[in-house]
Amino acid sequence: MTQRLKKHYLILLMPALVLFGALGAAQALGMTVPGQFKVSGSIQSSIFVLASVTAIAGPLLVRTLFAHSLRNQKTVEKEAFMRFQQRILNLGLATPYLAFMAVLYEFPKLFSAGIALMALYAAYYYFPSEKRIQFDCRIFRVTP
Repeated sequence: MTQRLKKHYLILLMPALVLFGALGAAQALGMTVPGQFKVSGSIQSSIFVLASVTAIAGPLLVRTLFAHSLRNQKTVEKEAFMRFQQRILNLGLATPYLAFMAVLYEFPKLFSAGIALMALYAAYYYFPSEKRIQFDCRIFRVTP
């Protein structure tokens, strides 16, 4: 189960890392000009709020709804638990892509730093470690 989730995690995270690497290489080679990409302040604010939703509020809501839907069950099927974990990964790991947008469109430092911190938080917190998955399995009483 953990291996499958780690594979899903890497599939979601690797393209964002490649995008950051490509942008860094393009900037190092002088292929981009500072100020080349700009968006309005309202879009910057919206992306900042969206980053906080995808990194923190959304996964918390998904977890709460999952727990609420299982409140009368004694055990949880392994596949339902996997879908729940994948849903959280899908939502949480959208944040690094928003961080890429913040860097590409040269957001103000406050927005960029906030979105970058949320992306790092999401990438760290939602990593499917063996210990975290076992803990969640115990909480939700997943059938072995």
